[in-house]
Amino acid sequence: EANVSTCLLTKEDEVKLWHQKLGHLNLKSMNRVISEEAIRGLPSLQIQEGNICGECQIGKQTKVSHQKLQHLSTSRVLELLHMDLMGPMQVESLGGKKYVFVVVDDFSRRKIVVL
Repeated sequence: EANVSTCLLTKEDEVKLWHQKLGHLNLKSMNRVISEEAIRGLPSLQIQEGNICGECQIGKQTKVSHQKLQHLSTSRVLELLHMDLMGPMQVESLGGKKYVFVVVDDFSRRKIVVL
């Protein structure tokens, strides 16, 4: 007796699967690729607008920019520092470090990076 595995996909799941396989291609372009039969093996899918995956929704989010200051708020070096700590990184530096510390002086815009 042969062991046969069956995978049942709904049409919506199949659209999501092909959306991911095609690198999160937008739905309008997916419809065009399907209608032009541009990809061999791509089934004829019914794609409805509004089916956006979670990753694409996150990728489309934007932040509102801060208002630009009319004048420079600092008058000398080291008066205001902006700092950011990043890590742990998946790939270590040549020295085996996994964190990056960045300091930017607001007045001079000088940047210091420490691994």
